[in-house]
Amino acid sequence: MSRSLLSALAAVSLLAVPVSARADDDAKKADKPNKCTISVKKGDLVAQGKDLIVEGDNAAHDAVAIDGDVVVRAGTTVHDVVALRGKVTIESGARVSGDVTALGGDVRIRKDATIEGDVSALGGRVKTDDGASIAGKKNQLSINFNGEELVRSVVGHLISGTGTTHCELRFSED
Repeated sequence: MSRSLLSALAAVSLLAVPVSARADDDAKKADKPNKCTISVKKGDLVAQGKDLIVEGDNAAHDAVAIDGDVVVRAGTTVHDVVALRGKVTIESGARVSGDVTALGGDVRIRKDATIEGDVSALGGRVKTDDGASIAGKKNQLSINFNGEELVRSVVGHLISGTGTTHCELRFSED
């Protein structure tokens, strides 16, 4: 198991353990509304609560979907691709010059797709067709506990437990 995957597992475990230990704190905070902020860079393609289809020459630096899937179409190049509680599909003839990550979903790399970085699925699986090119590492981690996928459950509870409809997107210059 790669070092980055072990780090991610450790982080998820540390986040999951305190949930039950904070019951008293939760009672004190019951009157405070949940707040979720997700930071992305200006110029990134971002979809929240719906699927993101990346296609054409309007190259984006990154493609980010929150509670939705990301599909990178043939002939399109993007730097990084991230799906939070969604799937990522890189179609045949598409190119990702950075990394592909699904947190709480699967990653599918089609034949003749090119990934120049790592491909990671935490809370899902990485599926690659014959002829797909991945220059970096292929990482996947899925832990089922009592029939429920642990990473998906933890991510869902961290966001708000019911989805990201109340999350605020914050755009940075970096």
